[in-house]
Amino acid sequence: MIIKNYVVNDMYEAMVLIKQELGNDAVIVSKREVRQKGFTGLFKRKMLEVTAAIDVTAKQGSGIVKRMDAAPYIPPQEAVREVTAVQQMESKTTEDLKEEMQQIKSIVQRLMEKTDATSEKTNMDEIKNLMIEMDFHTVVISDFEQYCKERSIKSDSINKSVLMDFIEERFKEKVKAMDVGGRIKTFIGPTGVGKTTTIAKLVSNEALVNQKSIGLITIDTYRIGAVEQLKIYANILGIPVKVVFSPEDLPEAIESFKDKDLIFIDSTGRSHKNIHQLNELKSYLDQCEDMKIYLVASMVTKNIDFIKTIENYKKIGFDSIILTKFDETYSTGNILNAGYFTDKPISFICKGQVVPDDIENATKDILLKYIWGEVK
Repeated sequence: MIIKNYVVNDMYEAMVLIKQELGNDAVIVSKREVRQKGFTGLFKRKMLEVTAAIDVTAKQGSGIVKRMDAAPYIPPQEAVREVTAVQQMESKTTEDLKEEMQQIKSIVQRLMEKTDATSEKTNMDEIKNLMIEMDFHTVVISDFEQYCKERSIKSDSINKSVLMDFIEERFKEKVKAMDVGGRIKTFIGPTGVGKTTTIAKLVSNEALVNQKSIGLITIDTYRIGAVEQLKIYANILGIPVKVVFSPEDLPEAIESFKDKDLIFIDSTGRSHKNIHQLNELKSYLDQCEDMKIYLVASMVTKNIDFIKTIENYKKIGFDSIILTKFDETYSTGNILNAGYFTDKPISFICKGQVVPDDIENATKDILLKYIWGEVK
């Protein structure tokens, strides 16, 4: 028996070769599509591998070749159908190959475009990453990108100096720094931002440095130890304290301090996510129109929650912002974030737990130094 493999372009070519080499009695044993060898073969059309065989056993002296009985016989009609089917398959395979090549071309093109874009935006990406580390809100970062586009600043020219110019310009436009004053000062904000400690610092400075007479009121009757903590500071300074348990009692407490130069009111910490609690706090504040309300916010708070705090506390209303816990963070982007989301000024910044030292009046120069990391 003779068995031969043929790697051809199509079935017609295979039939011609088989007939020439093995004769008319040869039979097709199998056929399958194969790729050409080598790396470049991946991108070439598939070939057809056809296996054919013939039984060379002949009768003694007859000269007649006998076909192997076990091999399947393919009638001429079936062979024609085979050739037609293979040709159709090859046509389809060619189309598939063209489609694959087009897909590969598209992928390569996208990779090249992405590589070019990455190369062009390297400096911008570095500055954006820096802004993210400084905890700037996405609105601020988008504004910086627009700032660079409007000034036609090329990518390779974008650096920290450009960012500093942007920050300085936006500070002049958006950030205010001043104390709003007021005889009655109320302090609101989320839990844990340091309201009571901040009040102690301000009260100490007013009483000891400015020689003001002061009255203290607390409506923070929920937090364990809150009243006691305030009373400790008050006793040291010789300042009277009144505890208010309901909104209706607040006007009377304020009236009892009518002879005082200043009245400080400590409120219960309320989550900016709890609208019911915020409304409850508002019911207290509505009892007195002649007061300045300070929103106390922590610099440790990530920018998304910081902005949500500002937006939700707008429903209560506030006149100024006090930023605390500068000593606990390396990210000071919330200073500028505040300017983007409220027109209220920043009055004080707190940078530690020491009473009364770790507090100072907010100025634009100081805030700008903090945000740029110049103040350690």
